[in-house]
Amino acid sequence: MGAQLFTCLDRLVESVSMAKRSTPTSRDKKGCSIEEVMEELHSIDGVNFDDALHIFATYFFFYVRSKREMWATIGSIDRKLS
Repeated sequence: MGAQLFTCLDRLVESVSMAKRSTPTSRDKKGCSIEEVMEELHSIDGVNFDDALHIFATYFFFYVRSKREMWATIGSIDRKLS
């Protein structure tokens, strides 16, 4: 009985851990997917793949859906950059 309980708990912990790490696109609002925000970021003149802004934004937008939503909500590129 104890071994079965530990097996179930291990599966539950792994399941929750995977859910926290994943960012399913089905939950993204329109304009807030990783692909959409990165496409917009790449459209900004002066943003290069190896600069600090790009590296920061890549991690920032990948891990936190609410940050992608805020980015999309801000509006114009000029406002976003300021």
